[in-house]
Amino acid sequence: MVDHQRLYEVKSATKANFGALWLANFEANKGRIGRHAPVTSFFDKFENVPAIAVGAGPSLDKNIRRLEAVNGKAIIISVDTNLKKLESAGISPHFVMSLDPQADIARFFYGVDTSRKILVAPTIAHPNTIDTWKGDIVFYNKFAPDIPQLTQVAKQNPDTGYLIPGGSVLTVGLDLAFRMGANPIGFVGQDLSYPPDGPAYSSETLYGNQSYEELFSHQLKDMIEDTDIFGRTLPTKKSMFITKQWMEWAFTTWKRKNRADYYNLTEGGIVTKNCEIMTLAEWVTRFCGEKRNIGWAIKKVLRKKRRYIPPAF
Repeated sequence: MVDHQRLYEVKSATKANFGALWLANFEANKGRIGRHAPVTSFFDKFENVPAIAVGAGPSLDKNIRRLEAVNGKAIIISVDTNLKKLESAGISPHFVMSLDPQADIARFFYGVDTSRKILVAPTIAHPNTIDTWKGDIVFYNKFAPDIPQLTQVAKQNPDTGYLIPGGSVLTVGLDLAFRMGANPIGFVGQDLSYPPDGPAYSSETLYGNQSYEELFSHQLKDMIEDTDIFGRTLPTKKSMFITKQWMEWAFTTWKRKNRADYYNLTEGGIVTKNCEIMTLAEWVTRFCGEKRNIGWAIKKVLRKKRRYIPPAF
């Protein structure tokens, strides 16, 4: 059951903060959107291929070393925050997800060679993010039928297709995996809560080793509590709590022609319902035994689906 009061509070704040920025970013991106493949290019192209979405929660530090075994055996979808950390650990994600429309998202890509990587970006991404990325870009519309600005954007480029944000960038990655037909679908580093005695985010991100009290000192009064997979009570944000509820709702509501099995591999955090809780090591053993040329298959899709831009005379 979704907490509608908290959902209303989160959505109202988001619309107030970003409405004008969404439209300005889209206007700046219009010319570029048409030169790149739409997200629909990948829909149903990877049926029953394992996929894992990697978030930037603090628990990632304890099992990131297991991700190397996934290379070449499953689709790896990373949030933008994590790219530098994964690269330094020898893990090259197939897709890097972006969601936030703000200019400072570009900093996640500083010092990383993105020329051979794929960014999956919303049509309302900040131009700085698009300019900084040197590799392929796949655009999507952010699905939000109750937000007029985003509905307006989607109507102007309907062929791009959409992904559904559930309140965090990792949820957009889960939707991509779902629409690609991937199965099983695992996720790691999605704590959606803060440990009481450690950093708020995974190390080597731009947030460093700061605790949530340090990062959100002015918002502590707005923190709430929830129970994690171990039965512990942990602090979380209202927005994170809504994301947890959205994920647990989506796992039982989304339908497609082939089944979708969801696995929480975070080894921590507050997502506890409608998915199987498993260690990353066990998931790799069970589902990542077959070597797959996923990178080649992705390039093949891009070659076929890249939009044609007529020459200027």
